[in-house]
Amino acid sequence: MQTTKIDKKIWKISGGKGLSSNIYLVDIEEPTLIDLGSPENSEELLDALKEIGYEPKDIVNVIFTHLHPDHVGQPSKFENAKFFASKEEIEAFEKNPEGAIIFDEAIEELKKIKLKPLGEEIAGMEVIKTPGHTIGSVCLFLKEQKILFSGDTLFGKGVYGRVDLETSVPEKMHSSLEHLKLLKYKILCAGH
Repeated sequence: MQTTKIDKKIWKISGGKGLSSNIYLVDIEEPTLIDLGSPENSEELLDALKEIGYEPKDIVNVIFTHLHPDHVGQPSKFENAKFFASKEEIEAFEKNPEGAIIFDEAIEELKKIKLKPLGEEIAGMEVIKTPGHTIGSVCLFLKEQKILFSGDTLFGKGVYGRVDLETSVPEKMHSSLEHLKLLKYKILCAGH
């Protein structure tokens, strides 16, 4: 996996095997990971974190933009972290894990941890609910730095996440994208 410094105390970790998502380390208030990539990339993620000076035990929060298998990684590697997703995403997972997650390995990983619902802010970032790609998708906004972490809601050049999956809500994607247009971000940190 490759690490790229985005801003002071903010890194992008990308690459890895398969369709792994981008992972972001944000250490504005406390070391926080946004998404964990694919489970098969977990050792590569740990190596990338060491490269920028962090051990798994240093991570305080892990925030999932949504609970697809290419974003949930192996949370059990982060023994000191608290794990967060939107209330809607947690409820969808509890109601129908196979529909929410798709792959058994990712389901088993998430069953090992306690997911806490996100509030309006976490670790200095504003939490923005953006249903569409999934019912509980969220984006995170660092207002001062003007950085938007968009998960699979929005990619570069106006491309947005697919809305044909079991927990997608296609009728809400347009309003989510319109909401994001109102934010004055300068850097878009997408899930892929």
